[in-house]
Amino acid sequence: MRTAEPAPPKQAVGMPGRHPLRSIRVRLLGRMLMLVGLTLASLTGAESFILTARLNERVDRELAHDIEAFRSFATTTGASGGAGPAPGGLRALFVSYLEGYIPEHGQTLITLVDSEPYRRSAEEPPARLDTDSALMDRAAAVRSPSYGDAKSAAGSVRFVAVPVTVAGDAPRGVLVIATFTQQERDHISESIRIQICLGLGAMLLSACVGWIFASRIVAPLRLLRDTARSIHESDITRRIPVQDRDEIGQLAGTFNDMLDRLDDAFSTKRQFMNDVGHELRTPITIVLSRLETLPDEPADRARTVAVVTDELHRMHRMAEELLMLAKARRPDALRPEDLSLSELIEEVYVKAAALAERRWLLDFAENPHRDTLHADRQLLTQAMIQLAQNAAQHTEEHGRIWIGGRAGHDRVELWVRDTGPGIRPADQQRVFERFTRAQESRGRTGAGLGLAIVKAIAEAHHGEVRLDSSPGRGATFTLLIPYVTHALNGGPHRP
Repeated sequence: MRTAEPAPPKQAVGMPGRHPLRSIRVRLLGRMLMLVGLTLASLTGAESFILTARLNERVDRELAHDIEAFRSFATTTGASGGAGPAPGGLRALFVSYLEGYIPEHGQTLITLVDSEPYRRSAEEPPARLDTDSALMDRAAAVRSPSYGDAKSAAGSVRFVAVPVTVAGDAPRGVLVIATFTQQERDHISESIRIQICLGLGAMLLSACVGWIFASRIVAPLRLLRDTARSIHESDITRRIPVQDRDEIGQLAGTFNDMLDRLDDAFSTKRQFMNDVGHELRTPITIVLSRLETLPDEPADRARTVAVVTDELHRMHRMAEELLMLAKARRPDALRPEDLSLSELIEEVYVKAAALAERRWLLDFAENPHRDTLHADRQLLTQAMIQLAQNAAQHTEEHGRIWIGGRAGHDRVELWVRDTGPGIRPADQQRVFERFTRAQESRGRTGAGLGLAIVKAIAEAHHGEVRLDSSPGRGATFTLLIPYVTHALNGGPHRP
């Protein structure tokens, strides 16, 4: 005995695992604050760099001015570049210059002779630099005027070291002019700290305001979520109010359109089930009652079989019409193609002429400039044949029926006109409803679905069907089909 193997477990498709809720407000606010923070950090860094660069530039200009003053003094005393030997040599030059030099606030001068500190300016500096062996070694090694930065007990220092030689004197000297810039740098740092505090306050304010704005932005999304949760098959009437013309407003509009399509689909489904249950109940009851009381006599049995057969044929025809009506209302019902209007009218005319013994007349206004229509040939043909059959049923033998059409400016008109008894004004809107028949004079043949199918086909082409009739003057049914058909499987098309 073989046993069936257990089927593998079904895997959910398109259902990601559950994760903790990540609020879009938090993400929007986080990204906004990150952008604001990066902007403030960039501005603060750029400001710090610019202020520091300007400070160094100003100090360098002052140091360059002091170098030029020393060179001018040395030239007059015969130092390097002068007219002759300076009296007393290099050391005398340094001593003489330092005695007459008055340093600015936060500035000090140091002289080196043969790589060793020799003299410094008389003013007490914020910190002794001549005792900094590393700085003195850097200054002693220069061979041309060199700028640099150093650290001291009083903070940052900007200096320039200039090699000095005196003609006729062997020792090699270096003049170091240093400016203590820590105070200015502290002012810059204080400004940056104040800006950072202000920036943090601005970020906090931005966070509060941004939270409010983010809440207003995502409010339609929360409403969309709540609406989606509350929708079920028995109630899909809720819609989202669209207030803004932005992306979220477009999303809400698209969601409402989807709900409209779902509502229409569910309504069609419920209507179909109600129609089937209501209209098929009578013939089924007749068939069951006839079969339960099936007589033994051959003649009576034949009549019963004939009645049962007729009811079964009526049930079959009704089921096919219901299915066609449901199919015509589906979004993907259309199979549009480019077709010739004149050929379509001629094809319908030929097929309609075989329906009944009537005087079939062709009434086509040819337009040589526009004869192409983008539509579903099969559905349009079926709608026109249905109108022709309806006209034949309500027209006397050898009565006149016109099959016609014309190409208008923005749409095509297809019509069927008869010379029947006409339709009362009170019935002209009801004849397009399901299982509805007009007045008795137009007969009671069929289930009353033909004109409903015609209306559904016209609406599937984004068109409409119109009725022009009055009692005793016949009826004209006109299909109005636009040239542009928005089919879901093909998109808009203009021939």
